[in-house]
Amino acid sequence: MNYKDFFSKAKEKGITNIQITEKENHGSSAKTLDGELDYLNNFDNTSYEIKAEYNKKTVKLNSNYLAEDILDLLIMKSTSTDSSYEDEYLEKDQNIKKEKGIDIDTSKEIKIIKELDKLRNNYKKISALEVYFYEQYQNIRIINSKGVDISTNSHLSTFAVETVVKDKETTSFGKEILTTNKKDINFEEFTKDVIEKAVIQNNKEKLECRKYNVILDNDVAGRIISHLGTMLAGDAIRNKVSCLGDKLDKKVFSDKLTIVQEPTNKKYPGYRLFDDEGTKTSDITIIDKGKVKTYLYNIKEAKIKGIKSTGNGYGGIATRNMYAKPGNVNIEELLKELDNGIYITDFMGSMSSAINIVNGQISLQVFGFIVKDGKIIKGFEPAIMTTTIFELLSNIETIGNDLVFTNTACAAPSILIKDISIAS
Repeated sequence: MNYKDFFSKAKEKGITNIQITEKENHGSSAKTLDGELDYLNNFDNTSYEIKAEYNKKTVKLNSNYLAEDILDLLIMKSTSTDSSYEDEYLEKDQNIKKEKGIDIDTSKEIKIIKELDKLRNNYKKISALEVYFYEQYQNIRIINSKGVDISTNSHLSTFAVETVVKDKETTSFGKEILTTNKKDINFEEFTKDVIEKAVIQNNKEKLECRKYNVILDNDVAGRIISHLGTMLAGDAIRNKVSCLGDKLDKKVFSDKLTIVQEPTNKKYPGYRLFDDEGTKTSDITIIDKGKVKTYLYNIKEAKIKGIKSTGNGYGGIATRNMYAKPGNVNIEELLKELDNGIYITDFMGSMSSAINIVNGQISLQVFGFIVKDGKIIKGFEPAIMTTTIFELLSNIETIGNDLVFTNTACAAPSILIKDISIAS
């Protein structure tokens, strides 16, 4: 069913407003294992997020198609919706240019990732090398019964490498990168770095239980900082389940830490001209030299608060292109400054207790390397890092310049942090 007919049927059924977010995806993903193609997947799909108003109730649902029965489902769903909350719908004066789509061709990259297996030849302890490449074009279009028709798109590539080392024991090490321009990926250098670190990490030592100066690598730092998006979400603040609920305009972290959100920055992978609700996005400073500058809102939470949405409506409240501003030193200089300590490159933890948004407690099983005299010398046995979000982000000594995104929500450079408790 085309949009015109869909909106016409909606009107006949008494639906006063209806708005559709159409998500079109196409691309390709491939994985090689030891130089052989393990799988190749080409995809092309479209999904719909539908928002409608019926009897002054806002009803939402997701679908893979548009047909009259979707309208009946919306009406049926409204009977079990006890809220009289009225959402906002875009007006026709929205002025966002449509962007041109692109074709995806990964044939060159598939050839490259097959050939990367030759790098194992100089490292006899490597028992397996898995390489993954993914390229996607996504177009987000919002169209509604008021005549609005706007779109924004993104073009992303992911490259990931994981290697397995067998010696006295079996260990694995992996890294990935997400970029808007696959030409920026140095496939061979990236893979070689993963292989070399895997070999070093296979030789492990048990850590003493004490406080260490640590480096969080860019991926780990980004994943931890991403939890600030949840802590600063308007619904978490309203429901008083965030440890940052009373921290607006207060300095709670190191003055070396500034976190911004730049969804309109096209060089980063979370680029969006508007969120899934149609609110125009804008660049904002979230943390300014350690001070909390804003909370994050979608339309619903903004209406409850009596303010404007910050453009963070992506299903719930989420971020795009949020990142900690990088410093001026590279990872080698950061390791030299660390001198003696540990370099954390990965972590695990349960969703409920690893990083607790209510009280800020952090308890993570961490993995990585021992650093001596500024050099990575060996790995360490899995250990537990125990701290709080306040201690961790207040004890920052130096922020690196190696900002790397591995997802569209949040990123960070590597960060040197002092006096963090580590237990073996």
